[in-house]
Amino acid sequence: MRIFFCVAALLASGIFSAISRADCFDKAGDWYQIDPDYLRAIAWQESRYNPRATNSNRDQNGKITSTDYGIMQINSATINGFRREYPSLTAQKLLDDPCLNIFVGAMVLRRNMNQYGTSWLAVGMYNAGVKNRTETIQNRYKYAMLIDGHYKNIKTGKILRPKIDE
Repeated sequence: MRIFFCVAALLASGIFSAISRADCFDKAGDWYQIDPDYLRAIAWQESRYNPRATNSNRDQNGKITSTDYGIMQINSATINGFRREYPSLTAQKLLDDPCLNIFVGAMVLRRNMNQYGTSWLAVGMYNAGVKNRTETIQNRYKYAMLIDGHYKNIKTGKILRPKIDE
């Protein structure tokens, strides 16, 4: 809930006036001090910029273990982890508000970077998590390299930058 009030207060105060024409990726990147094209690269990998995307994650037996929501594919376990800080955050809000989804994704990435450094490890953890099993470590590396490729393609214009506004 606090993120909503902070963002609203900043918008009302004019802090974002210099980037008033910027989209939600730019605003979230500015707020969390992350290159917005990294956020775009993650969104491209996670949902192909689809704000209504959902994905069910299954175990080896086919049982659904978690679900990912929206343009940044915020995981249901992540939402549950934020319940104490942001009790009104729901999967439906993340689907209905792509800008909120982008800000939450940026917050997840920033927290990874704060804990593990501004590195590909932090980017890989966005998708593959923090467990240090061999498979997870390999998945983190693969994911980080995918994001690196998408990032470079965004920078060269091979992947277009979407305009996601509030």
